[in-house]
Amino acid sequence: MAPTTKRRRSAPPSSIPEEILVSDVLARLPVKSLLRFRSVCWSWRAANDDPRFVRRHLELSSARPPSVVDVPCEPRLEQYWTEARSSKDQPLEFRRIWPGGLGGEPTAELMHAVTCSITAVTHPVHCDGMVLVPTTSGELFLSNPATREFVRLPRGSPTTVFVENPVAFGFDPWSGTYKVARCFYRCFEMEESDDDGHVEVEYDVGHEVLMLGGTSPSWEETDDPPHAIMPTRPICTRGNFYWTAVVGRADEPRPMELLRFCLRDETFHVVPNPPCFVDTEIAGVIGDRDTLTELTGRLCCAHVCAQCFYVDIWLANDDGPCLDWYVAYNIELLRPVQHSVLPLAVIDGDDVLLSVDRNTLYRYKATTGTLHKVVDMQRAPDFYAAPKPPRNPFIFLHHAVPYVESLVSIQSSM
Repeated sequence: MAPTTKRRRSAPPSSIPEEILVSDVLARLPVKSLLRFRSVCWSWRAANDDPRFVRRHLELSSARPPSVVDVPCEPRLEQYWTEARSSKDQPLEFRRIWPGGLGGEPTAELMHAVTCSITAVTHPVHCDGMVLVPTTSGELFLSNPATREFVRLPRGSPTTVFVENPVAFGFDPWSGTYKVARCFYRCFEMEESDDDGHVEVEYDVGHEVLMLGGTSPSWEETDDPPHAIMPTRPICTRGNFYWTAVVGRADEPRPMELLRFCLRDETFHVVPNPPCFVDTEIAGVIGDRDTLTELTGRLCCAHVCAQCFYVDIWLANDDGPCLDWYVAYNIELLRPVQHSVLPLAVIDGDDVLLSVDRNTLYRYKATTGTLHKVVDMQRAPDFYAAPKPPRNPFIFLHHAVPYVESLVSIQSSM
């Protein structure tokens, strides 16, 4: 009698609860995949639009190794401030660059390219996956490169000075909304005093905020700043906008300080610069090569010193009403700084990623005190495109900003 065989029944696949699938599986996927999966089923499409899922995805994205977005700009546009690049020229590009970590090679991708008429880009700002692009003409563009949303924001009040038009952008934790802020001058006149030769300035400065949300967002004026505002790059951190303000005459001990605008009660307060500015050649003056930014969630100032061969990176304990500054890094550069040094991120524990002179990314290794070149941003397209003769002979200026991928919708915010 032939031996009998028993057929093993396969167990039915265990189903993953929908809430776990969404919060622990889908939320870990890149935006590009999530956008493709919207057509799979109604529940996945609804998850992409759910604010709780969007926030969960953002939290997980923030925990990944850091990257930056590079917004190139033709240098000729900085020479001709009002000259707009036409739609037939090089498009406005958003290039994502991963610096690589622990010996890894850098990589890059072209996230989005927009064909539009635009003047020179000044100081792009990032917040939760969105990149605000100010221009010398005063126009403001807001993009989420991952979802490829691109919006032109309403124009603000006209200003009589400062073609660079510095603009702040950030999240208001008290209202749960994203806000854009800008300063403008109703008038600005400079006149040399007959008595002592000092320049006297008469001005009327205003400040306005645009809240993303609602059907027709518009600029709302706040109380006027108590001091004149410099065209230095502002920054938003912990629910505050920080501007560089002129609080006294050039011959006074500290003619410049920071002006903090609190988003909770919309009030201005003067707070101190880092102590490094007291002992500079022009005491108390924030230099053209100095930058404000956010690093590890704190207000940060990069101060170029010692014949432009060194940069001190200051961080502020800003939990209370006052700023307590301390030096976090002292970095010796490979060559003198021509334009600026912008700290972008802390990687692999204590190393710092820097953008130097708007063209090159460097990595400062804190344990050895050495600086290494990561990538020439002009060569970033070599990572994702076949080499070919450039359409444009110009060497671009590269505005790099820290970047975290997100599903935050500009249209929903507006």
